Amino acid sequence: MPARPQSAFRILIVDTHDTGRAPVSERLLRRALAEHGIPADQIRVTSAGLDAVDGARITDTAARLIVAHGGNADGFVARSLSAQLVGAADLLLAPTAAERDEVARRHPRAARRVFTWAELKSLYGDVVELAAPLHEHPLILARNRAVHPVPVELELTAWTSDAEADAAGEWIAAGVHDAAERWSALVDRDVTARAPHASSCVLDAFGTRIGITCSGAGRDDLSREVLRVWSRCIVPSGRDNDAEIEVCVDPDPQALAEARARGALAFADVPQALHHLSSAVTVRAIDRHAGNFVMLHAAAVASRDGDVIGFIAPSGTGKTTLSRVLGAHHGYVTDETLAIAGDRVYAYPKPLSVITESHQGIKLQWSPDSLDLAVPPADLRLSRLVLLDRRPDGPVSPVLEDVPHLRGIAELAEQTSYLPRLSRMLHTLSDTVDSVGGLTRLSYREASTVLTVMPELWGAA
Repeated sequence: MPARPQSAFRILIVDTHDTGRAPVSERLLRRALAEHGIPADQIRVTSAGLDAVDGARITDTAARLIVAHGGNADGFVARSLSAQLVGAADLLLAPTAAERDEVARRHPRAARRVFTWAELKSLYGDVVELAAPLHEHPLILARNRAVHPVPVELELTAWTSDAEADAAGEWIAAGVHDAAERWSALVDRDVTARAPHASSCVLDAFGTRIGITCSGAGRDDLSREVLRVWSRCIVPSGRDNDAEIEVCVDPDPQALAEARARGALAFADVPQALHHLSSAVTVRAIDRHAGNFVMLHAAAVASRDGDVIGFIAPSGTGKTTLSRVLGAHHGYVTDETLAIAGDRVYAYPKPLSVITESHQGIKLQWSPDSLDLAVPPADLRLSRLVLLDRRPDGPVSPVLEDVPHLRGIAELAEQTSYLPRLSRMLHTLSDTVDSVGGLTRLSYREASTVLTVMPELWGAA
């Protein structure tokens, strides 16, 4: 199994002077990441100022806020924003839309990597799936921002009084905690010690064996739910695993802090734990197959003979809904990641992640067994790739059309995990497309109507 990628995800926080809001955000985000067991070699956080004076000291108010929220203000000096700093960053965060836009004006290539904190929270909470490597998130966020503009209702403007500064400190502290909790599922950390009285099982995610340890006061309930919703991915223990994940559920904040310190995912209730576990399992498997498999953001179903049709689309555009509809009639292969090696497909029948109004901010995990989705054959081979175009104003009756080769490859590349690590990169994608006779675009409005064109798709395959 290939080694996991080692390059850190680099976050650059930018404000005007790098003596107030940016250093507070930087130091508190560093603290939040450390509390969640995420080392700097996995996520690295720095800051800079659009008009900063290099070497300037942090303001007394900013230092007070950092210390008040448990951070360390020692040794900070301001840095001016440079092309080198911008080029090295994977994600840039600004406190206001005006500062975000100024970063993009000065450094146009950063336009799809710079966001306000408010945008980050909104896009993650309402649109973006988490089941993708962290390095892919800026592109996913940028695509969804273009489709779902975020009204900036709460900006982190420069404070002019102690009361405003205190409110800003509370806002930053809450925001960095949410970000660290979200990202904690997406970095592959070594679990330093297995929790006592833990329950375990082993999951297979397209060929990757991942050991799951359930711990905390809620471990029994969590273990039952993991076994239930991941029923189709559970494999016998007894062999070495490729990765280990500990998940702790406990109402006690101290117990959660101790679990995070040893590298566990830790949450107060089972639904939150299952939500983040789904992303953690998927991303660990993607990381370990980087460079070996073509891994597409796609749902997939299979015929009785093992022919697989992959339905490719960005996150949050209806793949899971389509999987529920088609999986009732055809073998459910995956709703999230289609793993391809040559013409062979590796099934990943993970729980389906479903948005519900009663659980705002997280997705419930539904077992494919509880949804009575069909089971595919053991041997699967790729037979067709379909680019999804689902729109509220799309055609009432689904429309199929061939996609020109070069245009299709460009679209496919955006939905491919770890594309730069594939040998021959675009040639590999081109060969994959050629092996199934080209790409097809499916335009539709409602998932239920897609059933009417499945005979045509199977026939074309």
